[in-house]
Amino acid sequence: MVFTAVGDCIISRRVSSDPGVSALAAMLRGADAALANLEIMTPREPYTPSSEYGGMHLAARPWVLDELRWCGFNLYHAANNHATDYTFQGLTDTLAELDARGMVHAGAGLNLGQARSPGYLETPAGRVALISAASSYVTGALAADSRTDMPGRPGINPLRFERRLSLDAQRMAWLREIDQALGTAATRARSDAFGLAHIEHPEALRFLGAEFFEADAPAYQTRCKQRDLSEISRWVADARRQADLVVVSLHAHEGLNGDSNCPSTAEFIVEAAHAWIDAGADVFVGHGPHRLRPVEIYRGKPIFYSLGNFMFMFETIAKLPSEMYERHKLPPTATPADVIDAWASKEGGQPNGFHTDPAFWECVVPVCRFDADRRLREVALHPVSLRLEQGRGVRGTPAFAAPEDGRRILAGLAESSAPLGTTIRITSEQGRAVGLLAL
Repeated sequence: MVFTAVGDCIISRRVSSDPGVSALAAMLRGADAALANLEIMTPREPYTPSSEYGGMHLAARPWVLDELRWCGFNLYHAANNHATDYTFQGLTDTLAELDARGMVHAGAGLNLGQARSPGYLETPAGRVALISAASSYVTGALAADSRTDMPGRPGINPLRFERRLSLDAQRMAWLREIDQALGTAATRARSDAFGLAHIEHPEALRFLGAEFFEADAPAYQTRCKQRDLSEISRWVADARRQADLVVVSLHAHEGLNGDSNCPSTAEFIVEAAHAWIDAGADVFVGHGPHRLRPVEIYRGKPIFYSLGNFMFMFETIAKLPSEMYERHKLPPTATPADVIDAWASKEGGQPNGFHTDPAFWECVVPVCRFDADRRLREVALHPVSLRLEQGRGVRGTPAFAAPEDGRRILAGLAESSAPLGTTIRITSEQGRAVGLLAL
């Protein structure tokens, strides 16, 4: 069995005529199973944009699905923070387009049971199961269970997590004093007396939506909500009995100390990856922060904490709702290009946001080879460039990285992965840099 995967796919242009993508597609098509995070919706007209959205409303015409299939992808992750950019209708429209093409997907559904359930891909080398979830999402995007007296709600499969904020005794005393001075302590007491609050940790100080615990030293920690972790683990164990290869995919922007879109990995993501491999997964694939995060080998199984962006064509989204124009204080006569200009540059023309760091415009594509008994035999990492230096008609489209850039990308990944006990040997193949994981 040969398995490959990529991270975030925000596709708004045709790629099948691009020579760089064609070379990558030849490699992707050589795998039995190829996974992509579908981070763009294909709602039917008329579009109905949601008032809450994952940073930018991402939608494209359904033909982008055909382009992704042309690339060689046959597994699609559907749970992410853009899944309901165009409300639940946009999500169900997208799922219908995937189903009409016979494209295997997981992570979203008409209710929570569907969203949690695996998608199954039949290949000549065996059956592949995909379970997908997201810890990064907008309020209201979560699928809900059905009852005998009430239907469920469409949405995504959530992995919720909780923050544990710890302060030493002196700082806790200061926080209690601030709580009293602001009047928030009295407001919370009235709410508690009215029975509105859900008090999970009575020993904690609840302040402005966060819980603070007294400890020897300050700390910011995260851990999975056990209900979600165990329910998803149950589906992983179910898939283990039903498939030859089990893949778990998680969309998670969260990093350490509440940071987002950063190189670090939040503790709860590590907890989830290990738990799901313990439950029977063969591969963990992470994405969300739009950049690479470390690679780990755990119990002989590969964990890719984030594979970064593979397609990042947000600059050529054809239609944007009014909120995007208002956010950048643009007049009614403004166009989508005006929004992107305002998004990408500060006053004075200096780069802004994703344009400030090349790390958002490069990634690796792992090719994993498994023996018939599911033993991992080889992991080759192929570095990719999204061509940041090009204009908008090309930028965000992937191609194999030039040899020097490829070695730099792999060296950075090797350095960040070393603390996890991971060794990446950099070699070359067909004139390109390739990283080989030590197993």
